[in-house]
Amino acid sequence: MMTCWRARVLPGRGAPVPRGRTARALRAVRTGPVRSDRGSNVVELAVLAPGLMMICMLILQFGLWFNARQAALASAQAGALVAREEAAINSGWMGAAQNAAAQYYGNLHTHLLSKVRPHAYGDPATNVFVTVSGPLGYSVFPFFGLHLTISATAGGPVECFRPAAQNGCG
Repeated sequence: MMTCWRARVLPGRGAPVPRGRTARALRAVRTGPVRSDRGSNVVELAVLAPGLMMICMLILQFGLWFNARQAALASAQAGALVAREEAAINSGWMGAAQNAAAQYYGNLHTHLLSKVRPHAYGDPATNVFVTVSGPLGYSVFPFFGLHLTISATAGGPVECFRPAAQNGCG
């Protein structure tokens, strides 16, 4: 039986080269051994791992910041509730509102804010506000010197309870 093979001429070379298994063997001899991809996954992982870890740490830091912001906002709302009720009838409404905000934060039993600073302000005849602020107590990136300050404000119009016979507060 006779085998047929086609010959082709490589550019720059005058000799015909057979196709198929023989051609691959000849190319391997001319260009060197075919290199495998063994170990490339390890190198890819070594390049990508720090970036993936940084993304995970950013997600954790965002979660801490968001939780601390929610705690500060809830405390400010508790202080604003007291401020809105007390501002029309009590001259010490600022202290009462600040104490209510600090007490509410303490009852949350969270230590996300290292130092809670409630501050009440506003016009007791119209609108009052309470701001709760403090530095974030935990950081996923302490080596970067990342110091986040959380601040949340709540407030509203002063509530005035008036009997039907009177024309309003004050």
